[in-house]
Amino acid sequence: MTLKAALAESYASGDEEGVVVTAAQIDHESFDTPIFVVTGLDTATGEPAEKVGLPIDEGGAAVPHTPCAFTFVRTGADHDGPTDGKVQIDNVSDLLHGPLKGAIGYNAAISITFRQYRVLPGALSAVTGPDEVIEGLLLTTVDLTADTAEGTLSWPDGRDQNVPTGPNAFFDRANYPSLFS
Repeated sequence: MTLKAALAESYASGDEEGVVVTAAQIDHESFDTPIFVVTGLDTATGEPAEKVGLPIDEGGAAVPHTPCAFTFVRTGADHDGPTDGKVQIDNVSDLLHGPLKGAIGYNAAISITFRQYRVLPGALSAVTGPDEVIEGLLLTTVDLTADTAEGTLSWPDGRDQNVPTGPNAFFDRANYPSLFS
């Protein structure tokens, strides 16, 4: 039985020994490399080192993540339409403060991807890939203090996306003549 199958069985049976480890990948065109942070590591998974290797793709190589306390509220929807999510990352002074300050003035959003891993106690090194990936989120509004970064998460606004033209267009003259009047 694979680790993922064992975890699925464990969760289905109500076994509460497994823990959920959440990782975030923060990227911007001004960053040299994406910033990887992870939370949810505690004595149940073993004491975290300075960096923790987690694969970002199934079967991929482990990427070093920095243990850092953060929380996030997923984006959602209600009767008025989409709702924004929230993220708060603590103890960011040496990790995120400089890169986030450097992103000021760019005409590009900060992208963020969350990955969740289900881990059995003491089996962090056996993780082969994320169990859930939430990608494509934008960190739009950021409030940065000396030790905390708080931001609003949202999906890209489709109204701002370019509509392709030519043979791969979404809308063509024959099927949508009213758009071309």
